[in-house]
Amino acid sequence: MLTNMTTAIPPTEYNKEQGCNNSMPGIFSFFRAPAQSVKPLKSVDVKGIYKYITLYQPAMMATHELRDIKDEKEARKYKALHFDFVCFSGVFSYRKDDCLIQHSGLLCLDFDHVGDYMALWSLRGRLIADKYFTTWLLFISPSGDGLKWVIEIDLMKCDHKIWFRAMQNYVRAIYGVEVDEKCINVSRACFLPHDGSCYVHPSILQKPDVCPF
Repeated sequence: MLTNMTTAIPPTEYNKEQGCNNSMPGIFSFFRAPAQSVKPLKSVDVKGIYKYITLYQPAMMATHELRDIKDEKEARKYKALHFDFVCFSGVFSYRKDDCLIQHSGLLCLDFDHVGDYMALWSLRGRLIADKYFTTWLLFISPSGDGLKWVIEIDLMKCDHKIWFRAMQNYVRAIYGVEVDEKCINVSRACFLPHDGSCYVHPSILQKPDVCPF
């Protein structure tokens, strides 16, 4: 069913207005820093994480401090120690692919080193306007030069890894950017920075707080 999509041409039956599953995305696991944490603290949803990214003061402080660190090795060390994170693709008993309890119906695509502010903002606008895939959340990475694109996928059509390969081909052809290869793992961790301009799908803000942060 994704034959065309794996060669970067999306299937015409995919309707962005309806979304893949015609429903809100599910919940997923949240972890406290440091990066070595393997047991989730709680389950959260997109609305809760949107509020975290835009309002949580410790994340704001950590993001500002990280971006002031010029040494790349020190920056990686600081991020691993100070940034909370989520596994967007589902709820886990333990942060490991085979410990997935339930998939969220979400895939987080990580674009590293996109460029300066203008390049980031240009790609951000194009991703939000994508006519085939619903953007549930889109935010600037902790480093400040990348983007995290959280989209909906339909697991009735194919599994997580096939979706990743299809999307990898799609964004390479349409947007000319590469996706971090590690996003193929369903338990891939995503660090949570502060981003006051974080985009969230408007329908998310209209839903009640299911999993308040």
